[in-house]
Amino acid sequence: MLPNSGVATPRRPCRGAFGYVGEAMVDSSIRRAGGSVAALAVAAGFAVSMIPGTASAASGTVTWTDGNSKFTRTVSDTNPIAGETVTVTTMFERTGIPVEYIYSIQDVHPACLTPVAGSATMGGDQVSIDTSNPNYVSASFSVVKYPVYPNISPKSQTFSVQYTVGVNCARDTALPTSMNYNGSLGSGNYTDKGPAITVSSDATSTTTLAPVSGVQVNQAVTLQASVSPAAAGGTIEFKAGDQVLGDIPVAANGTASIVWTPGAAGTYTLGATFSGRTGVAGSTTTQSVTVAAAPTPTPTPTPKPSTGSFGG
Repeated sequence: MLPNSGVATPRRPCRGAFGYVGEAMVDSSIRRAGGSVAALAVAAGFAVSMIPGTASAASGTVTWTDGNSKFTRTVSDTNPIAGETVTVTTMFERTGIPVEYIYSIQDVHPACLTPVAGSATMGGDQVSIDTSNPNYVSASFSVVKYPVYPNISPKSQTFSVQYTVGVNCARDTALPTSMNYNGSLGSGNYTDKGPAITVSSDATSTTTLAPVSGVQVNQAVTLQASVSPAAAGGTIEFKAGDQVLGDIPVAANGTASIVWTPGAAGTYTLGATFSGRTGVAGSTTTQSVTVAAAPTPTPTPTPKPSTGSFGG
């Protein structure tokens, strides 16, 4: 008899999604196969038409049932930009007897999302996760730790994990998410249940260099670059020809500057490359400048020697 089930129920051995061998109650309404379940998409926050790079946080939720089990997955922002953090939750519920104990879960995510260390919880408890597979994180629990009852508390258990959106994510493309799990009633294997995550395109940027003129050898000159749209974040790499002068953080007004002292006369190509920042793509610009040789000092005349009062 399962704890608090109220009745003795025959069991049969089964193998779960992750290779666990357990006991599953015979329940003709529960046959967890991803292709045979009915899914109900619930719009918890539709994505809006967006200007590239101007992400509008829009959470998304999808709910489906499998026998007497109900699953609700929510993504905190289905339209994030690169560098942002999203939270994915899966809630387990039961709409009918018997009780189910959650043994393990796989949270399936795009490979370009990186799990945030220490962010995973189950039933409000921080839990350890296995992140060795780039396509999902997995967690295993005590077989009696997380029950889900249909009519007494706890009526639900929620798994949560956070991800950082990578710059390598495809833009404006629906990236599927889903989950698999194993419990006392068997395993659930679900494909692309969602919600999908669509990473917004980065906004374009423009980098400009302030005009430089009148440059001479061995005379210091300030190079200043400006990024539009202006905001703090990212860096600007300054170059003179092939020489990297420095990598300077961009200030809140969108500018960065560096002092350059040319060591030889000639024509130089000055470069300023913006690294980009969260939601804004990088950009670069160049400017040609001529460095003049240092002026030749005018020689001081040598005074004639004095011849005294008899000199001519």
